[in-house]
Amino acid sequence: MTAPGGPRHRDFADRVGTGFTLHLGGGEDVPLVLTECTVAGPGAFSLLFKAGPRAPREQSIYDLSADGFGPEPIFLVPVAPRPDDAEFPLEYEAVFNSPPTIDSST
Repeated sequence: MTAPGGPRHRDFADRVGTGFTLHLGGGEDVPLVLTECTVAGPGAFSLLFKAGPRAPREQSIYDLSADGFGPEPIFLVPVAPRPDDAEFPLEYEAVFNSPPTIDSST
């Protein structure tokens, strides 16, 4: 399960190297593997996935799931082909930026 307000770094940090499923609708699914989970600053992190051959080449919000995770809508951007990997020929990136916490006591 993910935290209220959307996925957090902790939802992915221990899942590098594990499989996810990208749900396309109509019962069609595409396998993904999380290859990187990188902290980019306070509340910000990025993910890289390698994707199976039926993966869409369009950036969009896709539902992703894994054991104990999701389905969760995540905005994925195809960033690079992987020509030497017929099983996972495309790479996606997802970037998350949590809004800063506002301290209303000041």
